[in-house]
Amino acid sequence: MAALAGVAALSTVPDSVDEVRVFRSARPCAVPVSPSADCLRTYPATVRGTVVEHAARGGLYLLKLDGPRPIPAELDMGDEEPLLRHLRKGDHITVTVWRDYATAVTKDGVTQESGDTPDGLPEFQTALGLGLLAVGGYGGYAGATAVRHARQRSHPGPVALWGRWTVGTVLASMPAGIVGYETETGPVAVVLLWLTLLPVIWLIAGRREGRSRGRHGRAPAPDRTADSTTWLRYLQGRS
Repeated sequence: MAALAGVAALSTVPDSVDEVRVFRSARPCAVPVSPSADCLRTYPATVRGTVVEHAARGGLYLLKLDGPRPIPAELDMGDEEPLLRHLRKGDHITVTVWRDYATAVTKDGVTQESGDTPDGLPEFQTALGLGLLAVGGYGGYAGATAVRHARQRSHPGPVALWGRWTVGTVLASMPAGIVGYETETGPVAVVLLWLTLLPVIWLIAGRREGRSRGRHGRAPAPDRTADSTTWLRYLQGRS
């Protein structure tokens, strides 16, 4: 299931790339506006309130709105500057909308872009797909290995090590996605960075495995009378 979800996530990346390209080339709608026009529309809205919460790792910057459809009830602004911190309940503003995204807010000539845009979606979809593929691949390998060794009750040694490698592989997809988003280098850069990080992750996991084992570091296999929970912990590399 994880592998299928990963394939599905990666299959949507080309469409997301096209969406970002069209969004970045969009221009304000001409008057009169065609119903099928793929342009930037503006709608009047009224501020219902704001939420500004600072935190060490990110914060919460919400703008609460009243307005006609497709104006959202709440809009993530990403930051309090240059406009959010100055808005008050009852203020009349203009919201820029592209497709179903509320992309920016304007008042008295000051415009602040919101976090509601397709920018970054291809990079994060790529990172998510890579992580899910790794989990799915390991799940299939571990499951097949457990079935093969069910009768012998023998220890499939590489399972625990591959589990650590898989965790590292998933973790490596996160910074790859973030760097791809921040640098706007696209899904290809995410994949290349992910592939670059993998040998480092695997090397670290392999060295930790060697140190934890030592010469006699591995616990003995449970006897045949042990319950399934004991054997599962053993296959995962835990005593």
